Amino acid sequence: MQSSQTEAQQLKEQQEAIIAGPPVLPVERPCRLSDGILLLPEETQERLRTKARMSQEPIHFFIPASGSGSRMFAFLEEYLDYPSAERAQNVERFFSKLPHFAFYRKLPLSIQNAYSSGTLQINALIRYLLDEDSLNFGRFPKGLIPFHIHEPIVLNAFQEHLVQGYHLTQGPTKYHFTIQQEFKQAFIQAQEELSNLTKHQYELEFSTQDKQTDSFVFEQDGNPLQADDGHFLRRPAGHGALLQNLSKLKAPYILVKNIDNVQHYTQHQDSTDNWHYLLGLQMEIRTQLRGFQSRQDIEGLKEWNEKIGLFETQQLADLSTETFVELLNRPLRVCGMVRNNGQPGGGPFWVKNEGKLTKQIIEKSQLMTHPQMSQLLLQSAYFNPVLMVLSPCDLQDQTHDLSQFADSKSYFVVEKNQDGKKVQFVEKPGLWNGAMARWNTLFVEVPSDVFSPVKTVLDLLDFTHQVNKGA
Repeated sequence: MQSSQTEAQQLKEQQEAIIAGPPVLPVERPCRLSDGILLLPEETQERLRTKARMSQEPIHFFIPASGSGSRMFAFLEEYLDYPSAERAQNVERFFSKLPHFAFYRKLPLSIQNAYSSGTLQINALIRYLLDEDSLNFGRFPKGLIPFHIHEPIVLNAFQEHLVQGYHLTQGPTKYHFTIQQEFKQAFIQAQEELSNLTKHQYELEFSTQDKQTDSFVFEQDGNPLQADDGHFLRRPAGHGALLQNLSKLKAPYILVKNIDNVQHYTQHQDSTDNWHYLLGLQMEIRTQLRGFQSRQDIEGLKEWNEKIGLFETQQLADLSTETFVELLNRPLRVCGMVRNNGQPGGGPFWVKNEGKLTKQIIEKSQLMTHPQMSQLLLQSAYFNPVLMVLSPCDLQDQTHDLSQFADSKSYFVVEKNQDGKKVQFVEKPGLWNGAMARWNTLFVEVPSDVFSPVKTVLDLLDFTHQVNKGA
């Protein structure tokens, strides 16, 4: 499913995938502590943090930020369309806590005064928040929605990422955000406003998802859907398509996390500490691997691996000189994993391909056809990576063609409504599951405090998104 294929080839391949359905993945068991998940002693973590803090290496943040904020407010829209006592509970909480939200400061004084006097109608407030001719939160990117109050200003999630990443190490820092092209100017304006406040210049790049990676849309019978002008309809193929954007970054270390996983600045220390920890660990692993390669020390690698668990033991059993060098030089990801406390999504599993076990991120939807689905999900203890430090180059700092390390046979079939009819399309393997299937992977436990996603606007009431007055 590469963009270099012709449209006809892409269409045929995706049609066959739709008809065949998603593959049943050979998942063996969940990764657990000391079985695919590493937990290092605190003194080791602190040594690695110091290593990262003092580093002069350039780092690059890669933050997918094209997602709409509409889901944050979906319960408000649902209440307007289908009012019920059950839906009213969340709406009442939202309304009663309105001044605690950063976007309250963006409301006109007339609306704030009406709220204070008890005359503001909830329906009018919801329409003002969501409608295109008002705040437009129904379509605006989540990254541009005000998240945090910093008296006397507010910061959106995009600005908060810039502030918190600015002094992470001693080296230069760049930021790369994937966005929707129509909102690029709004992001640039938000950056300029922040620079005026902080007197710092932030080195930014923006990119959009390549339209050539969009998936064809199919009807329920497997035939492609065409528009009135005869063109085949296409839809974005999921965040796995962002592998192309990631591949273009020229940096030895790339730090990845989602746009909505950012804490209030007064609560950011745990996240910063763990960025340092994972970055220092990534740097140290690369140093170790360079040493094993230069000495051709396969036995030393095996001994070291017993302690850290980067490779499954069988991977190292029958290495030749050629396969030894190839294995060590694959792109490397160090993934910060939190305990799964009921968040929707996938997690880390051992998967057996061609007789070899590797660590992979598997989404829940990929397990739906697995004969042991219930058992695997019940035993799973960790969530998708919440912080990732990537090294997309070999041990000589030459950038890889990352498409060579993806599993194109791993995909999802997604069903949606399009103009009142059910349609389906193929999603590419997710950025941190199938798109990185052949990377060298280390899963590392990190504290749950570094994960505070904003799935609904009510999540902004959580402690991690409020001012820590003791800070």
